[in-house]
Amino acid sequence: MYDSKLWLTERVTRNQQSNKHDKQKQEEKSNPTNKEKKFQGDEWDRISLKEMLACKNKKLYQGQSRYQNIQVLEANDIRMYLNEQLQFSSLDERIYHEAFVHVPMALTKTHNRILILGGGDGLALREVLKYSDVLHVDLVDIDSKVLDIARNVPEIVELNEKAFFDKRVQVHAKDARDFLKTNNKTYDIMIIDFPDPADAILASLYSVEMFQMLSKYLTKDGMIVCQANSPEDTPTVFWSIGLTIEKAGFYTEGYHTIVPSFGDWGFQLASKKSFSAQIKKIAVPHRTLPKNLSSLFHFQSDVLSYKRWAIENKLGNLQLHKIYKKEIV
Repeated sequence: MYDSKLWLTERVTRNQQSNKHDKQKQEEKSNPTNKEKKFQGDEWDRISLKEMLACKNKKLYQGQSRYQNIQVLEANDIRMYLNEQLQFSSLDERIYHEAFVHVPMALTKTHNRILILGGGDGLALREVLKYSDVLHVDLVDIDSKVLDIARNVPEIVELNEKAFFDKRVQVHAKDARDFLKTNNKTYDIMIIDFPDPADAILASLYSVEMFQMLSKYLTKDGMIVCQANSPEDTPTVFWSIGLTIEKAGFYTEGYHTIVPSFGDWGFQLASKKSFSAQIKKIAVPHRTLPKNLSSLFHFQSDVLSYKRWAIENKLGNLQLHKIYKKEIV
């Protein structure tokens, strides 16, 4: 489906661009207009977006919400950028979302109530709704504009397969912490799709205290899955998220998959009880997961070596965003 040689070429190009980062950083310091811009993406995303905007591609949405700049474009694929950082490409988003959702679903017996934090595009929700035993889903995303796009832009509605129109779904345009403070429900699965920890505010979402709060609303046999960045590009961030969840009182297990738009991407599983990450079968239709599901849990030795540098991220001593900034360049 994907040309591995092309992907490797893109990765080499990206690394070459990264080598120029120091020079660009010095130039940005001397240009005050750059200081006024808020970028969370890397240079590869910005170059790609600039080229797409320069061509005669269909602009599905461009605008500014209270929280961020939003651009949705259609070329050969459909992509969403938030603050100029790529969120998904329709060419390969299923690889990410099938691994994200179906692994924890396969490792748990009960799926009555599901909580999704983030994921306002509805793509993880689409995968959750494939399970007939799911009775209720709460989806919480801070940005009502993203939710409106996912429900009203026809191309995105087609991509998420009208997930927001399912009667089992209740949508909350709220900050995750505000939602949890007033919540009185428990959940069998929690799917945490927070943005990358690019600054202190976002890093606080990946804190011991945040996962302790989530623990209160997880059933005793339930499971949390959290997107955890790239074990290839940000390995210390990846293992630090796992360690932080562990320090919050969970048993954890990391896994990953290759998403061409992002490279090697990782997730962290968490449960109140010890568990075996042996998956025999995915019970619903899917098309991107490997036949050997155990391969998702295998890491090369060089990636595993970064475990020694993992840190516990606490509100009183937030470090994750600092590590992220060092590793993402």
